[in-house]
Parts: sequence; structure tokens; C-alpha cells
Amino acid sequence: MAEPNVDLDLWGKSRGLPLPYPLVCHLLDTAAMAETLWDEYLSVGLRVAVATELNSDQNETRSLLSYWAALHDIGKCTPGFQGQIKSGLDRLAGYDVVTATPQRHDYAGHVWLGQMLLAAGYKMARKNAPAFRVAQMLGGHHGRFAPFNGHEFKDPIGSLPALGKGKWEEQRQGIASLMHRLTGAPRPPVGVSAAGGALACGLVILADWLASQEGFLLAQLQAGIPETCDADSLMAHLVRSRAAAPGLLRDAGLGRVRFAAGGFRDDFPFEPNDLQRSVSEELPALVSEEPGLLLITAPMGEGKTEAALHAGRLMGEAAGMPGYFIGLPTMATSDQMLQRVDEFRGRRIQGADSLTLLHGMAWLNTAYTAEGREVGVLTGDPMATRWLRGSKRGLLANLAVGTVDQALLSVLRGRHNVLRMLGLAGKVLVIDEVHAYDAYMQGLLKVLLEWLGSLRVPVVLLSATLPVGTGQRLAQTYLAGAGCEGVEAPRVAYPGWLYVSPRGTKSVTVLSRERKLHVETRNVLIGPDKSPDRAPVLRDVLEPLVRDGGCAAVICNTVGDAQRTYLALRAWLGERSGAVPVVRLLHSRFPAHRREEITQEAVSWFGKQAGGARPTAAILVATQVIEQSLDLDFDLVVSDLAPIAMLLQRAGRCQRHVMFDRWRRSWAMDVREAGTAGRMRLVVLIPVDMTGDLRIPIAWPFVYPTALLRRTRTALANLPGGQVRIPGEIQHLVDQVYDETFGDETSPITDEDLARLADDQTKDMYAQMAAIPAPRNVDDLSQFTGDDFVTEYSTRLGADSARVVCCTRGADGRLTLGEQPLPTEPNGRKGDRRWFTKEQVRHVLTNVIPVPGTWSRGHSASDAAPAGWQDSPHLRDLVVVEMPDQRSPGMLGEREVWLTPELGLSDFMPSAHDQAPRASAG
Repeated sequence: MAEPNVDLDLWGKSRGLPLPYPLVCHLLDTAAMAETLWDEYLSVGLRVAVATELNSDQNETRSLLSYWAALHDIGKCTPGFQGQIKSGLDRLAGYDVVTATPQRHDYAGHVWLGQMLLAAGYKMARKNAPAFRVAQMLGGHHGRFAPFNGHEFKDPIGSLPALGKGKWEEQRQGIASLMHRLTGAPRPPVGVSAAGGALACGLVILADWLASQEGFLLAQLQAGIPETCDADSLMAHLVRSRAAAPGLLRDAGLGRVRFAAGGFRDDFPFEPNDLQRSVSEELPALVSEEPGLLLITAPMGEGKTEAALHAGRLMGEAAGMPGYFIGLPTMATSDQMLQRVDEFRGRRIQGADSLTLLHGMAWLNTAYTAEGREVGVLTGDPMATRWLRGSKRGLLANLAVGTVDQALLSVLRGRHNVLRMLGLAGKVLVIDEVHAYDAYMQGLLKVLLEWLGSLRVPVVLLSATLPVGTGQRLAQTYLAGAGCEGVEAPRVAYPGWLYVSPRGTKSVTVLSRERKLHVETRNVLIGPDKSPDRAPVLRDVLEPLVRDGGCAAVICNTVGDAQRTYLALRAWLGERSGAVPVVRLLHSRFPAHRREEITQEAVSWFGKQAGGARPTAAILVATQVIEQSLDLDFDLVVSDLAPIAMLLQRAGRCQRHVMFDRWRRSWAMDVREAGTAGRMRLVVLIPVDMTGDLRIPIAWPFVYPTALLRRTRTALANLPGGQVRIPGEIQHLVDQVYDETFGDETSPITDEDLARLADDQTKDMYAQMAAIPAPRNVDDLSQFTGDDFVTEYSTRLGADSARVVCCTRGADGRLTLGEQPLPTEPNGRKGDRRWFTKEQVRHVLTNVIPVPGTWSRGHSASDAAPAGWQDSPHLRDLVVVEMPDQRSPGMLGEREVWLTPELGLSDFMPSAHDQAPRASAG
């Protein structure tokens, strides 16, 4: 067979280069990178999974992935693409002129590859046969898959004239033939599963991105490109690319991670408690058989995080998938977890140990990012490399912490979800606070668990207040993905853990510190403004603290409630003579930098490391931001009525650490029981009308279902002696409130119950619409990315919010943000490119305030955002509100808003004495 004559004038890359880079060279570079990713990045367990899904052994799979990577840009051998640069078509001789409308090169490859692969021996008998699936997979290397079209695949040039005939077709065939030979001439696979296609596409995308870096291409050009396109010259180029690829991998922060050998005491510098010891001693025998899912349920403050990190190490090592992604409910919880994982990494992890923080504001976390460098140009720090900080890449790090949304995006229909899936599939997934997610997110989580079960990826789930039925459903979903559909998971013990895998299940009960939570319910009347009048009850409850000292948290369900409660307490304490407790307010509607200041102050006062810095007398008024995010300790917790799971989480901030018992005042001690020091006390404020009937404030149903609030009140009213025995009664309480089997004589079903169930079912239905199908139900890879009518989904249903920046106008007429001018023009410049620098973006984003989406409706008339922000991905969606001064409101849509350092952003006028912070506690 004559050697194909491939044209080096066909270009593949040009941006940022002094001359075009040949297409065939880029294809070989990508093939070399795919081989290196297989050899030095993919974990052992993930290589097994990929080979299994491609119905090949590992050696053959390596060659197949290299070959497919070498075909990914074959659609660039078309007149439409070659004409994209000025000299593109002028350099080519003997090619037909094509007048058909140009098509994207990824779509051109999708259409053309099927027939070529059929001729190479790939089966094409059905829609998901290897020829179709691989063509569709490679056509999706820009993150979106085109739908299957049998006519296009059977007659590519006839159905898509933009491909070009004659020499265009000769060149495509010649390139494909050479790529097959140079990558080891792999045999066609017998089959390619949907999961195999997804993971292969993720690897091709990753290889393409690494091989497309400007610095690498410049180095390749400098080293010299082949002068001829014979097989020997191209093989020499491939050899050089193979030699360079490991360096690219290391520079990107990718590679394999290893854990140092040892037990729990090597992982952590303290003796394990009963939960941790049980996991350490009993789990190894279970995980040695087959990867599975571990569900740990235990009260707040029982060391579940350490148990999860230890268990994840055991499970990852056994499965050949070392590393973690730890998903949490909020950005604040993610930020808190980062430091703990970083400390663990320093003690136990070797090899490529890049650690990424993944959420929308991660690069503002100074513990994570280096100062003084451009956005996305961060190098030399001990956590993530510059490359890993790029968009959509963070999950590829061996260690990652972030909001659970980052994991859910891998099963949400949209671009590049297969790259996220590749990142998740090679490590252990740990999800904390599983109870914190609504029915929509639980629906997405079930899809994710089914996919990870099919790929045999180890999973750890953690919760203090998870309903038994929810835990069982999550475990059964994982088993269904692993091929055990219909197998019923046992009840998870509380406190304890459940392990499920295709080889079997085990439920283990453990001992836990026994405590009594004293619960008082106090009625608060709904006032004329339709919000609860908490002041009389708070004065009574907090009087001992004001008189004798101590620390308390008052937790409200909405920001407005918290702001008004803070003002009421301030007014009351202002009437007192002598020393009074310091009062602080913490919620989400502060500028980011101010919220961080208050948060760090709260941690320094009430956190585990506070020691002598703990105030003599202090009250923190807050919203749900302290429910899970912060490890704080108070002598007393007062809370609005909330669903029982949330109330128990809030109660977990009450007398959390024994070390503070020596500072507690007598009013916070239990003098009635010998041997008991602190007295955990939760006061729940029940909103009622004049007759004493429950009356839910108008804003609360937007936060919590009315049915859960009513059922929680009933459960609290029936507590024996007003006490909850921890841990023994937690599971019963949670199941009593969240039970879905209503209708008996003691618990009749109500319209509110039906509304909650209907809402949950609707959210679950939306989750199924937004998510990719289960692995066994994927017939067409375009199901991963949806269609033209369904292009964007969110990981949080109804997450209707906006972000605002409040500015003032200086004497010179310019808007100012704090003490500096508002950045209106980008300072970054390179050639014709201009961008807002990291310093400019940081200055703006540290002043961002999140608000409900309803607040910003109709904002366009009052929005003062600079026109130049529209070109910045960080700034384009921000709303700028012009504030005359701190005493005067600005307009946000049709709403007046005020901003003060103590209250944050409010939609009511603060009193005059709320314009400046008071002195801090000494």
C-alpha cells in the first residue's frame, strides 16, 4: 500500500504563534499527550474502568485512546476551517473550491468519521455501535455532542458538502491512515459503552487542552517541524512530543497521588473515638472485595470529617483510586474544609498533590490564592497550579474541595460535563451534610451516584440528621448503578455507618458521647409588620447572660429578621447601665470583605481555638450561615422555628466543646445532675397569632416548607420532659418529622403535607429533566448535552439571586467603591487585548453583596455598571447601585436599599446610631 502524502500546509493552530502550526503535528501532539495521561495520570482503578467500558484490555485501550486523540481535529481538514486565516487557502494547491456554508470543525469530524471508521472495521449495525459512538464522541471534543443522524453518517460528503471532495477527502483519509499506523494500529473495539465514550471524550479534551498551550506550541516550532510528511519524519515528531508530554503534565499539576502507609493515628495526631476506630478496624475487610458506598451518620461534633478522610484513604487505595473530591453545601463550608484537607495533605499525601478549591469565589480566598498576580495566572503556590485554576479544570486535581455543585455538574446536561466526570471518576467522592440538599439536588445526586456506582468509584456520604429513607434510597441508587438493581439496602444505624457494594452490605452501630439537649419552646407574637416580635422573649431568655456574662447565638430564618432582631437587642442593651454584652450581626447580605471580617471575628471569639480570647459577654445574631459553616461554641442557642434537622444542626453549636466548660456561667450549667458540667439548651421561638395558633411569617415558606415547620412544632411539643437524648433520639425525631408515610390516626395527612410531597416530586422531576440519563439508558451521546431548546440548567433549582455592588459618586463625578475609584476601564493590556486585572476584579468582588433575584427585577434603568464590564466574565453580571451616602438609600430596581457597616444591605431605613461599628469586645 502506498504511503499517503499528507500536506503539511494544512494548519491546525495559529493563535499567538508566529506562523501556522501544522494540523498533523497537533494531532500527533495530542496523541502523545493521551498516552502520557494514561501512563502517568489516570489512576489504576480508572484505567481498569475505562478498559472495561471499551471492551478492551489495558494495552489495547491505551493505543485506542491515542489513536482517537489523533483524530479529534480531523474536521479541520475542510475548506471552511482552512480559510479562517488569511493565508490558509492561499497556501494550498490542487484543492477543490467549495461554496457550501462552512461548518464547525468538531461537527465536520462528527459527520465524517463514521464512514471512515466503518471502513477500518468498526461495527455500524446500530445507533450505539462503535463506529457511530466514536465518531460522535470525537465530535464532542469541544464539550457538546451533536445528535445522531443516520443519513449524515452513511453519506457524509453528500449530506455535508462543506467537507469538500477530491483532495480534501484524500487528505482526510491519508491523515487518518497515518495516525492509525503511528499510534500502534489498534484493533477496533467490540463495543463502546456510553460511560466509555464519556470518559474517552474527557481524556481527549484534556489531552487537547494540554497540547494546545501556547508555550508548548512555540517550543515545538522552535525545535522544528517536519520538513516532509513521510511516516519516519512524523514518527520522529511523535517521539519528541512523547518526550515533552510528561513535563507538560507536571507543569499542569497532574500526575498520580500516593498516601503514606499507616493507620488512623498516622492520619491524625489524636486517638480515634468509637466511630473512627470502628471504621478503621472494620472497613478494610469490606473495601478489599469491591468498591462501594459508605454512609456515616452521627451527631454533630463527633469527628465525621476525620472518619471520612481516613475511610476515603482506605477505600481509594483498595479501589486504585486515591485522592478526594470533598463536596459541601456552601462556599463558607468549603473554605473551612480547605484548611483541614491541606493539613491532612501535608501529613499523609505524596506525589502530585495539587489541591483545588472549587466555588464561584474561590480565587478571593487568600489562603488559597497568591497575592499580586493576574486572574488565572497563578504560579508557584503550594496548592493548585496555574493550569488547574483554569475554567472547568479543578476537578482534575487529585485533591479538591468545593461546593457539591461542582460534582453535580458532571451529570447536568451541558458542556464539558464529561471532563468533570473524568475528574471525579479517578478519586473518592466525599459529600458532607447530605441532609442539607433539597429534593432537586437530591435528584441530581442520585443520578451521580448511579454513574459512580457503574464505574465502581468509592463514595462517602456524611450526615448528622439524615432521614432513614433518604439514606436507603441513596445507597440503593449506587447499587443499581453497580448492577444490583432491586437490592434493598439495610437501615443505617444511628450513630454508625453503612457500607454497600455489589459483594454485600454491612450496617454497624457505634457508641457516641451521650448528652441531653434541653429544648424550650417560647411563643412569639406576629407583629403588625407581619414578622415575629422576638424582643420580649429574647429579653427574658438573655437576661442571665446580660447580668452574669456568657455567649449566646440568636439564629433567624431570614436576613431581614436577623437585622431587625439585632436592632431590637441593641436598643434594649442601650437602655442598660454599666457594661453590656457586645452584639454582632452575621448574614449573607454584607459586602464580601465585611462578611469575612465578621466571620473571622466570630471564629476568634467562639471557635475551638479561641481560648482566652472568648468574650466575657457576647451575643451573635445570625442566619443559617452559622448552621453548618462554622465550628462555633455558645453557652446558649436561641433559634427561630425551623425543620428539625436544621434545629439540631443549630443546637450543635451549643456547648460544643468541653474545653469551654470552665468558662461557663452558672446559668449555663446543669447543677441538677452530678458529673454533668454544661447544660445544652436550645430555645425555639414559635411564631403564633393572638389565639396561640402557629402562624408562619410570610417570608418563611420561601426558606422552609410550611409542613415541616408545623410537624417540627408538634414533635417539639411532644418531647418527654422537653429533652432530646443525644444520640439515641435524634434519628427518631428526624424520621418523625420527615416521614412520608402519612395518614394514620396519630399523624393525619394535611394539605400542607400534600403540598410538600408534590413540591418534592416536582423538584425530583426537574432533576430528571436536567440530568443526563442513567448509564444504561444512554442511547445517543447528545443526551449528555441536551438540545437547542434545553441548553442551560442549574444545580440549584430556583436559585434566583443577583449580585450587587454599592458605590458612591465623588465630587469629581466618578463612582467610588470604598476609598478607591470604581474600575471602569481595564488596566491589563497585551497587544490588542485588554482585560480587567486581578487587582481590579478583586477590588470589585470583595464588595459584592448577594440579594434575592426579585430585588433586581427592573434594575436596568438604575444600573450604573460600566459598559466595559460586559467583556469581563467576572463583572458582566453585576448590578451597580449608586448610593448618595450611608444615610440615604440607593435604588435597586424599584426598591430602596441602605448599606451600613453593621446591618449590611437592608430594604428598610436604619436608625441614625447604626451608621458606624461599635467598639469590639475586649
